[in-house]
Amino acid sequence: MQTILVASSRRYSGKTGVCSALIGVLESRGLSVGYMKPYGGMPVDSSGVSTDRDAHFINQHLASPSPEELVTPIVRSRSFVEDLLAGHPVPGPDEVKAAFDAISVGRDVMVVEAPSDLEQGASAGVCLADLIALLSGRVLLIETADINDPPDRVVRACALLKESLAGVIFNRVEAADLDAVLEHYLPFLSGRGIRTFGALPHDPLLSSVTVGEMVDALGGTVLCGADRRDAAVESFMVGAMGQEKALKFFRRRANKAVVTGVDRADVQMAALETSTSALVLTGSSSPSPTVVARADELGVCTIIVDTDTLTAVETLETIFGHVRLHGPGKADRMRRMFTESVAVDDLLRACGLSI
Repeated sequence: MQTILVASSRRYSGKTGVCSALIGVLESRGLSVGYMKPYGGMPVDSSGVSTDRDAHFINQHLASPSPEELVTPIVRSRSFVEDLLAGHPVPGPDEVKAAFDAISVGRDVMVVEAPSDLEQGASAGVCLADLIALLSGRVLLIETADINDPPDRVVRACALLKESLAGVIFNRVEAADLDAVLEHYLPFLSGRGIRTFGALPHDPLLSSVTVGEMVDALGGTVLCGADRRDAAVESFMVGAMGQEKALKFFRRRANKAVVTGVDRADVQMAALETSTSALVLTGSSSPSPTVVARADELGVCTIIVDTDTLTAVETLETIFGHVRLHGPGKADRMRRMFTESVAVDDLLRACGLSI
């Protein structure tokens, strides 16, 4: 059996999406694949079992799912952090190894999603370096690129990983930067002896959330457009300028949410003249009936939250910014991008698989 540790040097690099795509490729080649996320950071309850939201999603879509309680043996809940800091017993490396051994029985490959960055999980003894020693896997490093800077972070991470590194994939690369990454970043790293397997383009749909997810996260009240809960929101923008500037600003993005004060009817009307999926109105006063009527006419969900704009923005930042596979067709879309953009056979050979 081979183990592939999918890791990154920083958060929001898209490890979950790559795990899903990689599993799909392996299963399509007739392999029995197991998955685990030893340290989960998005707690959710599944039939009485505390697990990680994304781990639950991937496990449920395996050809042969594992018992829920084994997939994420450590869930970074509030109670876990409190117990850890207080010196109380908490799950650690022993529980991770026992879960891994149980899940891997009869598997050809284990895909293990490492913590968010190189340090996360260290206090519990399960950071990436700990997992490499514990599970003896090869590391597939998933990174993002900033073409205005040299890839210092990637070079340093690869130096730390040494012989455990299988190679690097760049992910979520903006279309305008893709040629630069392929023509400069990848050859530069290859010249340093760092194997690379390709670059995946950024797809706004994959990191979109639904209007319903926004409503739930914000705890807001829906004024109109309640039937639009499943509509995709690809990004959000903050409206804090005059109407003329707002109109030009909002035209830059499609399928967005606009966050602005409830008293800024001028900004809200400007947003409604552009491709807007939702309005988030902050503050305790009543919204303009004209705005609500226009939003209802256009089918734009309008949400009012009893907080200030900064608080609403901070809440939205927790749900935007990483690949979310829960929407219809997203996992299949990610897998197609993966097979089109990555040297899959080279990757599998580097991970010890000859298929």
